[in-house]
Amino acid sequence: MEATTAASRAAVDAVPLRANREFRLLWVGQALSDFGTSMTALVLPLALLSSGYSTSATSTIGTAVLVTAMVLRMPAGYLTDHYSHRRLMLVADLARLVTVATVAVWTYLDRLPIALAVVTVVVAQVGVELFRPSQNATVRRVVPAAQLGTAISLNQARAYAAGIIAPAVAGVLIAASLWLPFAIDAVTYAVSALCVLALYRPLRRAEAARSARPDGGAGRTAGRDGTREAEAGGEAKEAEAGGGAKKAEAGGGAKEAPPERFLHRLTAGLRHVVRDPFLRTLAGLAAGDNFAFQALAYALLLGIGREHNGAAAVGLAMSAAAVTGLTGSLIAPFLQHRLRMQTVMAAGPALAGVMLALAWYTGSGIAFAAGYSALCLLTPVNGAVFGTILATTVPENIYGRTTTALGFITEILQPLGPLTAGLLLAYLSLSGTAAVFAVAFTVLAVVALLMPSPPAVPDTEKATA
Repeated sequence: MEATTAASRAAVDAVPLRANREFRLLWVGQALSDFGTSMTALVLPLALLSSGYSTSATSTIGTAVLVTAMVLRMPAGYLTDHYSHRRLMLVADLARLVTVATVAVWTYLDRLPIALAVVTVVVAQVGVELFRPSQNATVRRVVPAAQLGTAISLNQARAYAAGIIAPAVAGVLIAASLWLPFAIDAVTYAVSALCVLALYRPLRRAEAARSARPDGGAGRTAGRDGTREAEAGGEAKEAEAGGGAKKAEAGGGAKEAPPERFLHRLTAGLRHVVRDPFLRTLAGLAAGDNFAFQALAYALLLGIGREHNGAAAVGLAMSAAAVTGLTGSLIAPFLQHRLRMQTVMAAGPALAGVMLALAWYTGSGIAFAAGYSALCLLTPVNGAVFGTILATTVPENIYGRTTTALGFITEILQPLGPLTAGLLLAYLSLSGTAAVFAVAFTVLAVVALLMPSPPAVPDTEKATA
């Protein structure tokens, strides 16, 4: 039996990603969905402005997105760990389809009310928070561990490609009619939902067979996804089951413990991050990186945008950053296997620090934009490295909650980024602001080099009977 299992697992690992049906379906559906979402994010504020709303009123949609993301981040991880990933992704796609289609029809018939715009962005963000951890968990299950880095890099590449293509297409469609981008976005959600519907057929049969075993699959170490389940041999151990119940086994006799409280189950991922020295350090460093990245983006937007022909310069800088981000996604599989994790983590801030120091010394806006592009180049490499580490070391039964807890911690300082950029530019010139960022990114690079090494990836080929 073990020989058969090992042979079938080796056969799965030998299949290239382009021939992996489940991954291909998910990638194509989300590539189209990312494209449509990028268009809506650009066109929705323009639709409100064309309807006569002020810029301050229009900015409320950004606040709605931020609040929704922070409130739902960890509950979405809980849902991912306890409910069907396929079902959650379908709900997310269909809810977004309905709201965006409503916006398309309303825009075609009349001016867009701001209340509908706020509802739309809230539903869209709910969909993102539901879909993202379920998608990550799905990729973990349908892609062999050896190919996870490449799969994550390809997922990042599609998002950057959408960021490059969508604005140009949106501009053409707006010239024809304002409702067209929303209609196309609705179609992309429909295609994504159809791709999700086609997922998981062989996998669901395997899950059903596994759940039908007398021991329910417990007492085993999972295969290629790196899941660890409890195995007791005379000493007590705890394991979280799907519903969060605990089973204690001591002296050969099984005894059921009372069900855990909901809050305890909800925060299981957060507690895992806090207890793990590597994840705890990673979360703190990533929070600093994200805050500085967000502040730098707004400093670029406000600092260069206020100059003569600044809007065109900012647009060019953002397009260049999207191109470098796409490039980083494509080279990520090559770099992550050849560089230490600490080197990968430090490279982006270090390169940005050099460019920003040059911007401070010369007063060059081009060097300032180059610092931002340097971060965009290496951020996808970081994402591929960390995604692979998480997918191969975090127990599957708390994987969704752990990844969303990490996302919550690492993004909690981001709302302060725009405010920080505004304050710096209010008291300093663009070159002075560049000097502050140069110092900040240099410190982040040094801290990254001193990070502890990630935990060893478990040997997924050894399974006990």
